[in-house]
Amino acid sequence: VLQSQINPHFLYNTLDSVVWMTECGRTQEAIQMVTSLARLFRIALSRGRRIIPLSDELDHARHYLNIQQIRYKNRFEARVEAGPGTEGLYTLKLIVQPILENAIYHGMDYADGDGKICVRAFREGEDAVIEVADNGLGMPEEVVERLLDQGSTYAAAGSKGSGIGLRNVHRRIQLTFGREYGLTILSEPDDGTVVRIRLPALDEEAGRRYRKEGEQ
Repeated sequence: VLQSQINPHFLYNTLDSVVWMTECGRTQEAIQMVTSLARLFRIALSRGRRIIPLSDELDHARHYLNIQQIRYKNRFEARVEAGPGTEGLYTLKLIVQPILENAIYHGMDYADGDGKICVRAFREGEDAVIEVADNGLGMPEEVVERLLDQGSTYAAAGSKGSGIGLRNVHRRIQLTFGREYGLTILSEPDDGTVVRIRLPALDEEAGRRYRKEGEQ
């Protein structure tokens, strides 16, 4: 149920962009966008598995960013990195894209070619951390505190969305792995935002212990 609340408008907007680019003769960009969209959804489906290789989750992030960079006419740069020791790790799927969506809508909407988003995965002891950093507008402390509040419907003035994607990712992680895991948000006005996703460092065998979606 939480996963189903991820913003569906991304698909509609992407398809609208493909139609517009095709009509304008921007065929190569349309092909690039459709290719990334197909790969993005293939990873999202993952044959019904909710635990997938970390490398697939990072590829999902790359394809999402590729689509958004085309839609936003390269207002921002983006990179995705996997640090040493993350090879062969597994993760709960679809946890990075909602964080990126928030970074783009709240931070890159005002960028003028100088925006930056960096996704970095690394080991920290027995944990895996995925860090999403942007150089956007940032947020005051009181907004950060309310973003992960399950009862909050707060939306920053002039921004899109209400942070439901962040709260859903945080809740999904805690329901799956325990309350010691989840999101940490660091942000200051005019100084960008860093969202850290903390998970147990699962190898393939540990990942098998988690059931597929829909299994009893």
